[in-house]
Amino acid sequence: MSGLKGALDVLYRAEVGAIYAFLWRLGAREADMEDLVHDVFITAARRWSSYDPNRPARPWLFGIAFRVHSDARRKERPTGEMPELEDSAPGPDETVAQVQARKVLQRALATLPEERRTAFVLHELEGLSVNEVSEAMECPAPTTYSRLKLAREEVERAVERFRREEAERGGGR
Repeated sequence: MSGLKGALDVLYRAEVGAIYAFLWRLGAREADMEDLVHDVFITAARRWSSYDPNRPARPWLFGIAFRVHSDARRKERPTGEMPELEDSAPGPDETVAQVQARKVLQRALATLPEERRTAFVLHELEGLSVNEVSEAMECPAPTTYSRLKLAREEVERAVERFRREEAERGGGR
């Protein structure tokens, strides 16, 4: 068991930041984050025998995180809100335009159904291949391609709509 414990400790240290970021992008509430991350790694420990050490661990963990987050959302009353962006340590080169763009993207992601949002985040923001996304979400590659296509179209329309609304309110550039 100490070999498993050591392997899990190394995995945790290497991937905990990526798991936090992924869950946040999926819309996890900050108040739930520690519990969700904990559940991801507890589930990983329980499912360790299903992990193929010849493959990258991150997509496997993202798949677990997707299911943990999905299960948690089903248990809570849906509000349709994404957590607000927080700039805990903005760099000196970060501009107002970048912050606004991230907020618009976050709002656009919040409009997507969970499966499309997850596929989009995994592929476009986390950089996983379509095959890795399919494996993480336990669905065929054609389904992933379809989810990505629809998500891209919906994000583009939502971003345009949010920017148009902001310009109409006088907040545009």
